[in-house]
Amino acid sequence: MEDSQRETIATFRFGLIAPVVTRKLDKGARQTILNQIASQTYISPEGTCEQVSIRTLERYIAAYLKHGLEGLRPKPRNDRANPRAISPDLLDKAVALKLEAPARSVQQIIRILELTGCTPEGVLKVSTLSAHLYRHSRVKELVAGKNSTFRRYEMAYPNQTWQADTHHTLYLPHPTLSNKRRLAYLIVFLDDFSRLITHGEFFFEENVLSLEQTLKKAILKHGIPEKIYVDNGSIYVSQHLQGICARLNTHLVHAKPYRPQGKGKVERMFHYVDRSFKPEAYLLIDQGKLTTLEQLNEYFWAWLEKAYQMRIHGTTKEKPRVRFNDHAKDLRFIDPSLIDHYFLWEEHRTADTTGCISLQGNLYELDLSLAKKRVTLRFDPKDLSRLEVWFEQTQYPDALPLKMTRHRHKAIPVLEEVPSEPTGLNFLEASKSALASEQAITLQNTLTFAKLRKENNHD
Repeated sequence: MEDSQRETIATFRFGLIAPVVTRKLDKGARQTILNQIASQTYISPEGTCEQVSIRTLERYIAAYLKHGLEGLRPKPRNDRANPRAISPDLLDKAVALKLEAPARSVQQIIRILELTGCTPEGVLKVSTLSAHLYRHSRVKELVAGKNSTFRRYEMAYPNQTWQADTHHTLYLPHPTLSNKRRLAYLIVFLDDFSRLITHGEFFFEENVLSLEQTLKKAILKHGIPEKIYVDNGSIYVSQHLQGICARLNTHLVHAKPYRPQGKGKVERMFHYVDRSFKPEAYLLIDQGKLTTLEQLNEYFWAWLEKAYQMRIHGTTKEKPRVRFNDHAKDLRFIDPSLIDHYFLWEEHRTADTTGCISLQGNLYELDLSLAKKRVTLRFDPKDLSRLEVWFEQTQYPDALPLKMTRHRHKAIPVLEEVPSEPTGLNFLEASKSALASEQAITLQNTLTFAKLRKENNHD
């Protein structure tokens, strides 16, 4: 099994136990959640549908608490060269049992086959039957055809769940091509309980790096969420995002395909952006007063604080900022100096006989003891001069660059913008000015208070 497959399986297993390990639960609540998890059917990384027993979940939890995400990686099989198979007749019987009673678990089907003499006891394994059973076309149709009802839900406290989404909002003047415009993508994270936008930002690129940058800023400002709810867009299903959430001890949940109702709160926020922010922004663009992405974000953040965060929400009847602050307690934060570690990208390479590996066209030298071994590389995609090197849960000295042809990962865009200075007044400019004035007053009051304390101490 490749390291990338083991990583995928580890993040899948973390997704199963995340509702238990990402928050404090009493014994009763913990058992209730485990029962709920064990009663459901999941699509495994191999594309099969399977149920997971409580005993297996407990084993995953113990491994995660002891070794972190690494503890959830499957260990290499000693017999991996020998494929496991079952007879067509036995598979037909298993399929018939599943179709007869869809609620039957794989464990139960195996037990029926054993009791009826179709297979010796203890020979047929759950993983083996699952791999064959759920590749069967009729079982796939059964699982795909299951209907579910949508229920409106409400979180109980801040940072219990964040929703994330991307909005194709407006067009800015192109940074390098005259008389052309370029689409700006708005990425936001919304706290479900308070409707607070923990962070939102415009980008010219809708990619994983833009998403990670938005998430990083949201966490620095408002703490780590227990759960993040996203759709199935390409940037939201990346292995990088799954790994980041696992390291943050955050449960990443994807909306069911063709079931957009669960993201209604963030969609309504986007509708408000279209009604309130977008027309004002286009007015500035048409007047030549808003020309760069940097300016767009400055206006958006000012609008966000003045026109959204402190506006009474129609459903909660409270201002998002006030509702979040009034109910916030036991929030998890990260030391800003350490947060980059959680957002490192990972790739796997096998060192050659001299202990060298290549990444993005660059050549690096590893500790000679790692020659011919497959290692995990962790790095900042914006700076490939430093690669952390890991092998079997142990960190080795950083890779030594021998030949650098690329200093940034090719997935990181390099944008050139034409600087422009905003002038004039409208609603967005007034919001920006008001926010700056409030911040200046706060700073002045702080300095005055400090001065008075100093004078009193001298007296």
